[in-house]
Amino acid sequence: MAQFKVVIILLAILCLSVYSQKKLIAFSSDATKNDKQQIFIMDESGDGVQQVSFTNIDCFLPRFSPDGTKIVFYAKTELSDLLYMVDLNDTATFRFPIFIDGGIDPVFSPDGKSLLFRSEKDENNAVYITDLESGESFAISDGSLSMYAKFSPDGQKIIYSSSMNENFDLVVLDLNDTTSKAQKTIVSSKDAELQGTFSADGGKVAFSSFDINYKGSLKICDANGKNLKTVTSGSSAYNPKFSPDGKYLAFVWDKTGNFEVYICNTDGSGIKQLTSKKESTIEFDWSGDSKKIVCDAVGDGISSVSVIDIESGKKENLTGSKANNLNPAFQK
Repeated sequence: MAQFKVVIILLAILCLSVYSQKKLIAFSSDATKNDKQQIFIMDESGDGVQQVSFTNIDCFLPRFSPDGTKIVFYAKTELSDLLYMVDLNDTATFRFPIFIDGGIDPVFSPDGKSLLFRSEKDENNAVYITDLESGESFAISDGSLSMYAKFSPDGQKIIYSSSMNENFDLVVLDLNDTTSKAQKTIVSSKDAELQGTFSADGGKVAFSSFDINYKGSLKICDANGKNLKTVTSGSSAYNPKFSPDGKYLAFVWDKTGNFEVYICNTDGSGIKQLTSKKESTIEFDWSGDSKKIVCDAVGDGISSVSVIDIESGKKENLTGSKANNLNPAFQK
């Protein structure tokens, strides 16, 4: 029996060693024994599927650490949202994930040492930052209802949406500035500016601007808010993400009546539709080489994860259509 256990452990280590040589995709799936959404990984061809979280609550939105060895995700209960992390080099964390805090929308810092997230703890609804080594966390937003926080590529700034002035404005916080001028509003209008994100070089910002009818226009501006340009209008566009190589901007748009993935140049020109299907896309992510996009296709209780080659437009369904497969993310 002891020899058998040793063999199992060695096989697990070998499996993870093989994974480390490939680019992985993490996703949430209910193809589990308890029918709960759990976190899985697979390689970018859809092979080697492995469950890496085993909890009794639904788990969503996995995101890799910059070095690709850890995955943070949130677990949803009827009463709260909880942040956990698993270490791909420590299989014990698959059964006993590392608890981070109460919250949602986790984002790693570029150096992997900190985590941004939104939380309602302390009778607040703010953006928090946690030092992953010490476990210490504190609110970094301005005291208003705040959300959608992202780091700049160099990790020195944070962009998020603040409701301090009634509507959601786009603000940038300089982490190195200890004065009252550390935070600056870069975009403010009668609409709600949400989901701000920096370009790969930190020089531009893309975001969605939602009007009173919940129609979201995709917009681009310089990182200081100047040279504002509207990329889409008339129907909802959201979740903008610049490619790691700085050449493209991808987003989700319901121009056709379904939410599809589109890409364009970083100046908003050359819009190209990547997906065309009856299901709608909720989440997508760029590959580290900027050549592929992984996305989900959500139907009535059944959804799949696919990879798209952005040059050829070729799409490959990696998970089939027998489970609820959601929220894919590439290991960079």
